[in-house]
Amino acid sequence: MLIKSTIRAVYLFFVSAVILIWTNCTTTKAPNKIVTRQEVSFLREGSIVNPAIRGYWKSIGNGYILEARHDSILLYSYTTNFCYKEKNDYLEGLLNNEARFSLQKDTLHIYKTDFGDKTTTIQIKHDYVRIDRLPQNHISFSKMQKLSPKQLFNLFIETYEENYAFSKERNVNWQYIKTEFESKISDSTTESELFQFFGQIVTRTKDQHTKIIAENGQTLQYRITPSAEIVAEAFRSQSEIQKLDDYFNLFFTTNYKNISDSLLAGKGHKVANGQLEWGNLTNTIGYLSIYSFTDFASKGTTRKQQIDSLAYHMEQIIGSFKDKEAIIVDVSFNFGGFDAAMLALASYFTDKPTLVYTSQVYTNGKFHDESKVYIQPVSKIAYTKPVYVLMTDISRSAAEGFAMTMKANSNVKLVGTHTLGILSSMLGKSIGNFYATLSNQRLLTPNGKYYEVGGVEPDSMITVFRKENIFGGHKEAVRKLVHRIETR
Repeated sequence: MLIKSTIRAVYLFFVSAVILIWTNCTTTKAPNKIVTRQEVSFLREGSIVNPAIRGYWKSIGNGYILEARHDSILLYSYTTNFCYKEKNDYLEGLLNNEARFSLQKDTLHIYKTDFGDKTTTIQIKHDYVRIDRLPQNHISFSKMQKLSPKQLFNLFIETYEENYAFSKERNVNWQYIKTEFESKISDSTTESELFQFFGQIVTRTKDQHTKIIAENGQTLQYRITPSAEIVAEAFRSQSEIQKLDDYFNLFFTTNYKNISDSLLAGKGHKVANGQLEWGNLTNTIGYLSIYSFTDFASKGTTRKQQIDSLAYHMEQIIGSFKDKEAIIVDVSFNFGGFDAAMLALASYFTDKPTLVYTSQVYTNGKFHDESKVYIQPVSKIAYTKPVYVLMTDISRSAAEGFAMTMKANSNVKLVGTHTLGILSSMLGKSIGNFYATLSNQRLLTPNGKYYEVGGVEPDSMITVFRKENIFGGHKEAVRKLVHRIETR
């Protein structure tokens, strides 16, 4: 079951877009009350919006405006010249059903997801300031959809120019792009043609988190990765398998079987809805493969329930490893998930609060500090002996955040190859009948470093994927790491 579901998840990244599927959550809440400063409470309780936040709030970064009515919270998007009702059922669902907030002076801090007593410790906050009203030029979502192709193009360019955080690092000049494409777009440009133009533009970022998505789910984005190129090169050097899709399928199938049947000799354990696989590599070295940072419980469960499931299994795993001299934590095949999961997992490998990074959000040439993110140690157990995190460029998004977070622990070493370099969350915006995503977040370490674009670098290099041994390279890399640990 794990192999089948995991192959599908990872394989789709190479042949189609990987879109995180979020689930809205409902929570039973106490009666509504007005909060005091510093107190954390729900934005809406029952059918009533907390009176303390009614009115209009403009985000610092992210390009959102909230309208907090008596009974609901509405979401708008804005740029310098546009403001429109946003269609984002996921985010509006969080705001109305489980998001919490605190007030400090004139700033509203919002925590999007309810994690109970962990709400403020395993996720970043988003900052908003009060405004008197919506901009005069605001329009409905349907009116925004009916804007002319030229207007939609201008909205698209403004959205990216004002919010995309890594234009310099990825050599993207939005004004140059605007000049290049605006002459190609007229009132007669079809929706299909506009979609293709937008696709050409987002592909230039070479950023897999930056996409344009049509109503039918078709996605245009940059897809080239080092590991995919190696697999494709190995495919071209053989003749037994005729389709590249089938070859990728075999690549993942074989590598997952190698973990279960060879490295763990059939004695491992698959838990947390198949997303964790663990066991012993030797009498003194434990092994934990994290296949994803989401879906730790069955479909339909809340994120809080997923974190609870993760905690239950991690206590068992860390408890079983307490006498091991070292642990290898493997995220070689991890395509990411949600940040709360990676922060919760990292907390099992430290015994003291540790500042990991500052989350910064970009808007109009400036970065705003949203949150300082710490690893908070688990009170019951912690593994503080040597830990080795094995990673590759398949390790991306939250998996990269996990590697960076683990690196802050003095007992952890990163091994393998660079991660992909897309640590930012994906800011989502409606553009006509399309949905656009872009990277607008920078994770800045205490020493002023960030890993977007270049990826998180290993402390010790080990090549994991090679054309000459595409089906056994990962297994070989783990065994090489075991030898290094035993002979250190």
